[in-house]
Amino acid sequence: MRLVIIVNDYAGHGRAKRKFEKLSKTLQTPYILERTNATGHAVEIAKKYGELQEPTLLLTIGGDGTIHEVIKGAVSYEHLVVGVMNGGSGNDFGRAFPTFTTAHQIESFIQNPTSLPYDLGAVKSVDVEDVFMNNCGFGFDAVVTYEVNRSKMKAWLNKISLGKLAYVWILIRELFRFKPFDLTIENHGHLKNCYFVVASNQPYFGGGMKISPNSISNDGLMELTVVHDITKLKLLLIFLTVFFGKHTKFNTVKSYKSSKFDIRLHDSVIGHADGEYIGQAKENQTISYFVQENNWRLGYNNLTK
Repeated sequence: MRLVIIVNDYAGHGRAKRKFEKLSKTLQTPYILERTNATGHAVEIAKKYGELQEPTLLLTIGGDGTIHEVIKGAVSYEHLVVGVMNGGSGNDFGRAFPTFTTAHQIESFIQNPTSLPYDLGAVKSVDVEDVFMNNCGFGFDAVVTYEVNRSKMKAWLNKISLGKLAYVWILIRELFRFKPFDLTIENHGHLKNCYFVVASNQPYFGGGMKISPNSISNDGLMELTVVHDITKLKLLLIFLTVFFGKHTKFNTVKSYKSSKFDIRLHDSVIGHADGEYIGQAKENQTISYFVQENNWRLGYNNLTK
């Protein structure tokens, strides 16, 4: 099996680059190195190796955004296997999926490739279309991730390994600016004063928040979480419980499980997929979430978690 290493040098404020440099000193298996240079480049790299029709491990060293792009490009190519070494600041992917941590694990995989198929979530509307391996949301969570990703504070705090503090600060700041919206979920009814709606394929988002504690990434289903009709102060208190998955006990938090959801947003709301901005849904636009079952493969071996 061919080994291709895809590195985002800027992920985690250089953390991914340092991980690759450390790996390259001990890795004995020959490899092809690809460095990403722009948004969307990792998608192109994965598709390039998909077209070559040779069994390949796409070892991705970067954050959730880079992993998102590689999986998006590898979808439906059965001979492509995605492998991951965490190199970002949030690393929600690595909290739920197997990852590689050493050269020995990677070499063991190349000698005896083993992989599992996983689901991919998809989101589609008139103005928005994307996929997600973690989660995809509209509303307050999208505003926070958008502001965090463009924050100079995050870049500075990442230098001293405190990047998560930027998320907390921006969350509090944007909470008092955000205007709730109404939405209608087909077959589930109308909800007023919503702060966010998020579809999840695994439990974590926002750097460790357990937003969807019952999500399983290969069961053909996704979970939808909506927070509505709540004061801003109480919402802030609920966020403290999200890290432990206890927020679902509040009656202002609604959870649903299905392979497909159609949601009408009654206001213009921005969205994210795996923490990356995907655009703005217009007023009264319908958003469709659905599961693409078992259409990408993740590499692992018995030395990984």
